[in-house]
Amino acid sequence: MSEQDWTLLPAVTVRSAGFAWELVRSLAYPRAAAAAAEVVRLERRALDLLAEAPARRTEDPRPVRSAAGGDARPARGDARPPGGDRLARGTGGGRLPRGLRSRLRDLRPLPGDTPAPAGWLAAWNEVTGSLEDARLALAGTTAADAALARAAVAGIAADERFLDALVRSAPGLYRDLRRGAAKGGRLRRLVGSVLQGLCATCSFGPLDHGRVEPAAACGHTWSGHRVHPRRVAYPADWVGESLQQRVLADPALVAGLVPRRRTWTGAVPDAVPDAAPFLALCDGSRTLAEIAAESGTALEQAAAALAVAVRRGLLTHDLCPPATAADPLSRLRERLPAETPHQDSAHPDTHRPDAHRPGAARPDAARSDAHRSDAPRSDAHRPGGDLPVGRRVREITELLAQYPAASPDVKLALQRRIETLAGGGRAHDDRPGDDRVAVHEAAAGTLRVTVGAGLAADLEGRVPQVLDLLAADAELTRRRTNRLLAARLGTGTFGLAEVLGATGDLEIRYGDRLAERIAAIVRAAPPGAATVDLAGLLDDPEPPAAPVLCSADVMVAAPSLEAYEPGLTPLVLGDLHDVALLTPWALQFHPDGAALVAERDAAIERALGGHTALNVISRRATGRPPLEFPGPVLELGGVTADGGRRRIGLDELYVHSDGRRAVLRAKGVDGPLLLHNGEHDDTALHTALALPRVRRPDLRHLSRVPRLTWDNVVISRRAWRVGRASFDALGQAAGDRELLVAMARLRETHDLPVTFFAASARERRPIHVDTRSPALVEGLARLAATAERLTLTETLPGPEECWLRDGGLRFAAELRCVYLRPAGGRPAPRPAPDTTDTCSPAPRPTPDAADTCSPAPWPTSEAADICSPAARSRAVARYPGPADVRADSCSRVAGPVAPGARAAHPYPWQGERR
Repeated sequence: MSEQDWTLLPAVTVRSAGFAWELVRSLAYPRAAAAAAEVVRLERRALDLLAEAPARRTEDPRPVRSAAGGDARPARGDARPPGGDRLARGTGGGRLPRGLRSRLRDLRPLPGDTPAPAGWLAAWNEVTGSLEDARLALAGTTAADAALARAAVAGIAADERFLDALVRSAPGLYRDLRRGAAKGGRLRRLVGSVLQGLCATCSFGPLDHGRVEPAAACGHTWSGHRVHPRRVAYPADWVGESLQQRVLADPALVAGLVPRRRTWTGAVPDAVPDAAPFLALCDGSRTLAEIAAESGTALEQAAAALAVAVRRGLLTHDLCPPATAADPLSRLRERLPAETPHQDSAHPDTHRPDAHRPGAARPDAARSDAHRSDAPRSDAHRPGGDLPVGRRVREITELLAQYPAASPDVKLALQRRIETLAGGGRAHDDRPGDDRVAVHEAAAGTLRVTVGAGLAADLEGRVPQVLDLLAADAELTRRRTNRLLAARLGTGTFGLAEVLGATGDLEIRYGDRLAERIAAIVRAAPPGAATVDLAGLLDDPEPPAAPVLCSADVMVAAPSLEAYEPGLTPLVLGDLHDVALLTPWALQFHPDGAALVAERDAAIERALGGHTALNVISRRATGRPPLEFPGPVLELGGVTADGGRRRIGLDELYVHSDGRRAVLRAKGVDGPLLLHNGEHDDTALHTALALPRVRRPDLRHLSRVPRLTWDNVVISRRAWRVGRASFDALGQAAGDRELLVAMARLRETHDLPVTFFAASARERRPIHVDTRSPALVEGLARLAATAERLTLTETLPGPEECWLRDGGLRFAAELRCVYLRPAGGRPAPRPAPDTTDTCSPAPRPTPDAADTCSPAPWPTSEAADICSPAARSRAVARYPGPADVRADSCSRVAGPVAPGARAAHPYPWQGERR
């Protein structure tokens, strides 16, 4: 292995859970779950005895285990187990009485005069007698544990910290809770579904930091989970978008806007009907009023054209904050012109800090009930519906300043007021994930971690050995998908905008060598093996031909960092990201945040070497700014915050293909480009033209996968893939007792651990399941209904292996480490092909040029406009505008391409002869 080629950045982000494991464990029924497991164990023994019973009959008395509290019932039409049809007839061949057959089916003791061998009868009665005792014990312990769990749920539902987290992440659920709509079982389900995410995932804690110092001792300092020196509130992305729409519609602002082109550097013909002269003048040096005068366009028409062009992603303006800015609202407020006294006095009460807080006195009491209404209404009927943009921005800023320290009830009121001012209301509830809320919060924590001694040695030595394997697999995926893309395009040079529309149906061709080798090792492992160490079983991987930038979320499975033993303590690789996630957002509270970002950028530039990475700036979609790294940028949906950055337009990008290799290039840029933005969805085009994207090997075809390790580095946790039918009994259970027995049977059947994570292909995040908690088991049943199969993964590290502790409370925590690797070998610089006459429409490949991988056929339904919505690539489906431009726009800008003969590729893979 070549671990010396990897660079681990010394700055580490520490992510932790916002709530202790003990809270979610308080929902468990530990004694009842143990009793249910005993019931299932005794059921299995009784079934084994029944299979050994003597004599034969034609009717099947074999019991089938139902979900009903440990009772057993006959299965009709089921295949009989060996011996399962015995005892139905006596020794003389007659049938047993109905009562005896019922006892057999229900796994209950038989009378002493039952016609059966004495030894078998005694064993049967001993086991089934114990089973009856276990069922009685289960009923008693379930009632006792349920009372404790109900008290825990009531306490959690009244806890201020839980309510604060609930109103920030799911205000709709908070409203239900405060209105009393969530009671009994619904309250338990609400608390359980929210609490498992707060306690089991490292997504809701504050922003903390660490540093790799190999010469220092390993350890940490922490003031506890309740101490947050700073908390800052930011508006959701949709709030900023709504304000931008108001800017474009405000006559007092629109004339002074200074528009400039983005995405496309040139004026795109027919992008906005009858507005070509207007678009040609949008170069960032003129106001809209000046452009209208120069182009002979009426100001109203120019404003309408600007609004359309901004919406389509073709233009931006000086009052549109960069997508990469941490606080876009402050940027907008700084650039808005000062308000006039007339505007300030138009609504004297709406900007008071307490004007819309619950309980605050209002001069106009008649509007109070209307303001509190949950139903979204048009701005014409809302308080402040005619406010100017500057007033709205200023009031939202004031409300955000109040937000972090406010009580949950006040936060809900502040959210409503911000929704009203933005004009979006709750119409945005269909947005994915975190963007359903109006406000996001970031908190500074007090945790400081020193990654030293043996832990630092393993992070710098053993983890890169695993990353070498994954990087080689990522490079193989890149090559295969690139070959597929080249076969689709054929020979020639094609504008990237056209390639986007022509390859939307192309699928990624994943590297499978590593997955196949690991699958073979797993199949050869002893039956029931819980762990397989891959060290020494895999060949050394080839170094990738392109640089690799990635981040690994690493969890230390130890009761304390000081107890870490190099090479022995499990070091669990959590999520892997194909991007360097040491971001300004994560470092916003760090005293040396700017210096650390500069250090990161310098390290990235060293890793890139002679390669040029093109940063794709997307729109804000998760509450956090998109990523921006060294190199030129393509503003595809978002705008860069660095005005001095080299911007490359979509119309300047083209793909050169010889039918076997495809290379991304740009006019005026020496050498090929590699796309870089790990936030994009996986698409074939992006994978083929991007830096290698590190992923775990795909082992989904295996129903069970043991824990895979490389020495003490856990590459992947134990996993089970279970079909939907296995969870049916959970959904059919009536009551906690039946639910616990059904869960115990599921655990026995699939050899599942007590706790695990369950993931569905249709849900964005996995859920944590404690099989002893009916509330969480109900969540598992609901999740199972969403997909044909669930993936279950062991909880590692569990609460007992968590090093982050506050008194007796234990918290999940992970170290986000950034790893950079230069290319294994850089090709010698080669002369760039002549691109003077490029960007003609891509020809449809002939059957002779088809790839042996049989790519999907060229789309024909949109031949006249291959960039139409029906044919656009998934990579740009989120962004309006570029896909609305006609496919031949690049050709008209740059001219046709002379057909060329196939030749050796000008940029061969490493080791390939030219």
